Amino acid sequence: MADKELVVAEFLQNLVKVKSAAKKKQYLQENESRQLKTFLKGAFDKSLEFNLPKGTPPYTPNKESKQGFGSVSREFRYFAKGYDGDALKDYVREGKFIKVLETVSPEEAELIVMMKDKKLTGKYKGVTKKLVSDAFPNLIIE
Repeated sequence: MADKELVVAEFLQNLVKVKSAAKKKQYLQENESRQLKTFLKGAFDKSLEFNLPKGTPPYTPNKESKQGFGSVSREFRYFAKGYDGDALKDYVREGKFIKVLETVSPEEAELIVMMKDKKLTGKYKGVTKKLVSDAFPNLIIE
């Protein structure tokens, strides 16, 4: 899978179809990419905080888009605390985030908001912090 083609919604739906935890771990490892690990770290690592308000910002879903997280993942350096976006004014950072949400498909945008708010747990059966930690031992700090 080319990294820029990563569509998290499709990836997670495919991961849920894998039956055992060992096979899920293997599937994650076989599909390892910077974009996938960025998303999973954002979703499950409590030490990674975002410089964005909780909840869904006002944005217009792009019903025509088929783009996934892979196409916008580089923008997340502006949203995580301790990275490039710390120097940005809040309204600039939040505007960039809205642009990201309006670039990807509506389903992907929903997942990105869930990732930002650390609310992915329970959405996809078997996709847990433990599974991600087992697959990528150094990815999640807390």
